[in-house]
Amino acid sequence: MEYKQFVFNPIQENTYVVYDETREAVIIDAGNFNERENAALTDFISGKNLIVKAVLCTHCHWDHIFGLDWVAQQYKPEIYCHAEDLPWIENFSHICMSYGFGERKAPYPTNFITDSQTIKFGNTVLTVLHTPGHSAGGVCFYCETDNVLFSGDTLFFSSIGRADLPGGSEPQLISSIRDKLLALPDSTAVLPGHGLQTSIGFERINNPYLQ
Repeated sequence: MEYKQFVFNPIQENTYVVYDETREAVIIDAGNFNERENAALTDFISGKNLIVKAVLCTHCHWDHIFGLDWVAQQYKPEIYCHAEDLPWIENFSHICMSYGFGERKAPYPTNFITDSQTIKFGNTVLTVLHTPGHSAGGVCFYCETDNVLFSGDTLFFSSIGRADLPGGSEPQLISSIRDKLLALPDSTAVLPGHGLQTSIGFERINNPYLQ
């Protein structure tokens, strides 16, 4: 498994293109915001001759789905999210207008994901870990073979996701991290929805929210 990280939109969100030797790929959190960012995504995908099979949403807050409609039109992928985050998609246009991001839309998901479900593309398997707390439908995607976790806004370098938006709960978020993420090997690479890469072992010892 290989991946390319992009930092997109005014909120500096991490979008990942994940692929393997079969050239099949998924996009994790399509946060691309404008034509320049759309082009950066397209140039990489076409340059690698990738086949985009799906978009996987760690959650559906606006900054993680800015580019969802564009990607859906460009590549016709399956769209996966947790059903508990559907209200964020249904209200996306209103939310964008209220934050001054203009009139935007987001497509309805094609698939609702559940805890422990596996998503396969090419020779790669990702396991869904439902980690509510930042949002009710927040999930992480874990590749056991490569020992990599795409943590969305659940776990960051020395921090955790905010829990003050609708559906958020800090006690629930801490519980999700302790029960689901800290159960992974310390060597697990953590690729978050914002900021720097970290590891489970580093966060277990150093994250102030987990002490």
